[in-house]
Amino acid sequence: MRPLRVRFACRACRAPCGAAGRGLRLDGNAYAEAAMAGEAEMRTKAPSGGLAPWLPALLAVIVGIGFARFAYTPLLPLLVERGWVSAAEGAFAGAANLAGYLVGALAAQALAGRPERGAILNASLVLAIVSLGACAAPLGATWLSGFRFLAGVAGGLIMVLGPSAILARTPPEAKSRVSGYVFAGVGIGVMLSGALLPALATLGLVTTWLALAAMALVLTAIAWRRWPEGAGAAAAGEMPKRAPLAIALLVLAYASDGAGFVPHTLFLSDFVARGLGRGEAAGGLAWTAFGIGAVVGAPLCGLVASRIGAGPALVGALFLKAAAVALPLVSTSAVALGASAILVGALTPGMVALAAALTATLASGPAQARLFGTMTIAFAVAQAAGAYALSALFAASGSHLPLFATGAAVLAAGGLAAVGAVRMVGRG
Repeated sequence: MRPLRVRFACRACRAPCGAAGRGLRLDGNAYAEAAMAGEAEMRTKAPSGGLAPWLPALLAVIVGIGFARFAYTPLLPLLVERGWVSAAEGAFAGAANLAGYLVGALAAQALAGRPERGAILNASLVLAIVSLGACAAPLGATWLSGFRFLAGVAGGLIMVLGPSAILARTPPEAKSRVSGYVFAGVGIGVMLSGALLPALATLGLVTTWLALAAMALVLTAIAWRRWPEGAGAAAAGEMPKRAPLAIALLVLAYASDGAGFVPHTLFLSDFVARGLGRGEAAGGLAWTAFGIGAVVGAPLCGLVASRIGAGPALVGALFLKAAAVALPLVSTSAVALGASAILVGALTPGMVALAAALTATLASGPAQARLFGTMTIAFAVAQAAGAYALSALFAASGSHLPLFATGAAVLAAGGLAAVGAVRMVGRG
C-alpha cells in the first residue's frame, strides 16, 4: 500500500499531535493504530474538573517531598531541644528518611508498568500522611526513625511515578513546561514548612506534626480522583539508537547533582553562622534564600527548556550550579552568599524538572518511569555518599571551603557527562 502523508489534530486541543505537528508517514494499518491510540489516550485523561491536568502531581510532590521529607529539617533542632531525641538520634532519623527514599525509588521501578498507578500513588500519599501523623507521638528514636523511613518510601514512589503519570499524557511541546510546574512542589513545600512550622512549633511539636498531616490530607483529597487512568499501561516508547552509553552518561550527570549540592543543603547555614561568625540569624537567612530560589526554580527551568530544549538546558544548569556552589570561594559578602543560595535553591528542583523532561523526550510510559527511576536511585545514592564523604572531609579539614570546592568540581564533571549524553542523543 502506498504510504500516506497525514496530519491530524487532537480533538481536545485542536493542535497537531504526534511529532510536534509534523507530518507522519503511515500506511493504512499504522494510521488506524495511531487513531486508536489517540482515542485511548483521550480516554485516559484525568477528570480534572476544570483544573490543570498536572495538578495531582504538583500536590503529590508537595506532600511527598515538601512535607514528608523537607519539613523535618527545620523541626530537627526543636526535636533535640525538647528532648524527643538526641542529636545523634535525630541525625539517624534523617538518614533513615534518605534510605526510605532510595527504597521507594527502587519499588517505583518495579511498579512502573502497573496499570493501577493512580491507586499506587494514592496509597503512597496515604503512607506519607500516616508517617507524618505518627511522628506526633513522642515514643523515642526507633519510632521516629521507622516512620521517617516510611515517609522516605512514600516520597520515592511519588517522585518517580507521579510526574511520569502526567508527562505520559502531555503533548511533546509542553513536557518541559509541565515538568517545571510539577516540580515547583518541592520549593512550595519547603517554603510552606519554613514559613508555617516555626509558628506552629510554639503550640508544641505534637500540634506541629498533626498540622502537617492535616495539610497533607487536604492536598491528597484534592488529588485523589484526578490521576490519569491506565497510565501504567501506556506504550513503552522507543529509545534512541545510542541509548546505552548516552543513558549511562545521563545517569552519571544526574548523580553528580545529588552529591554536588550537598555543601549547600547540609553546610551553608553552618558556614554562615559559625564559619563566618555571623550568627544563627544570618545562617537562617541563607536557608530562607535557598527556599525562595526553590519556589521559582522549577518553573523557570521548565520555561527555558521549552525554548532551547531539555538537553541543552540540563547542561547549562549543571555548569551554572557548579559556579553557584563555588561562589563562596570567591566572595563571602552577603550579596554573593545570597546569590549562591538562591541559585542553588532554584536549581535543586529545577534540575529534577529538567531531568524528568529530558527522560520524557527519550521514552514514554513505563520506560520513562524506569529511566527516571534509575536516575533517581543514582541521585539518592550519590546524595547519601556525598553527605558522608563531605562530613568526613569537614571533620578532617575543619573548614567549609574544601566542601564547596569539591561540590563545584563534582557538578562540573557532571556537566561534561551531560554534554556527551546530549550529543549522543542528538545523533541517535
